[in-house]
Amino acid sequence: MPDQPYVIDPAGADLHGEADLLRERGAAALIELPGGIRAWAPTQYEILKRLLADDRVSKDPNQHWPAWISGEYRESWITLWVGVTNMFTAYGADHRRLRKLVSPAFTKRRTDALKPRIEELAATLLDRMAEAPDGRVDLRSAYAHPLPMQVICELFGLPEDRRADTARLIEANMDTTITPEQAMATYREIHELLAGLVAAKRERPGDDLTTALIAARDEEGS
Repeated sequence: MPDQPYVIDPAGADLHGEADLLRERGAAALIELPGGIRAWAPTQYEILKRLLADDRVSKDPNQHWPAWISGEYRESWITLWVGVTNMFTAYGADHRRLRKLVSPAFTKRRTDALKPRIEELAATLLDRMAEAPDGRVDLRSAYAHPLPMQVICELFGLPEDRRADTARLIEANMDTTITPEQAMATYREIHELLAGLVAAKRERPGDDLTTALIAARDEEGS
């Protein structure tokens, strides 16, 4: 296994080629993310499976990432990914408690009810693609990105006038080339948008996932 980390291309210009190079480095490849952050990238299914089942490994950096615990990288882009406290980083008993709370909100009834609307959204996007002046479109920007974005917005009951902002913030959240200042600004905007959505649904509940999650309580009322 090479001693020097493989520097990941943040633009993802050749994802498949990069994956091949990482697999050549062994079951777990040492990599370097933007900002000089070093990490291990599992390249084999069995290794990943063992890691996911190991109590010493989690997505909570406050428990299992020494560099983060010592105060490193907290003003970098990765804060948007790991510097949050929610189900994405919850660990152990806390994660199980939260998963039990939200599972009733993800019902078959809710999924089935969305099907006609998803079909309508998909058809609208396809019609727009068919109307392209030169018959050529970018599949990602015209269909693959807006369809799941619109479905998520429908699912959570996000108002139409906030959906463009949501799409912009998600794009920024996935961008590993932004500056620390831009990352923190994005974090604040996302927090403000979600806080506003929760406040609106508390005042005017709807038949949406946000309202269902607000109503969720555990046995102790938390």
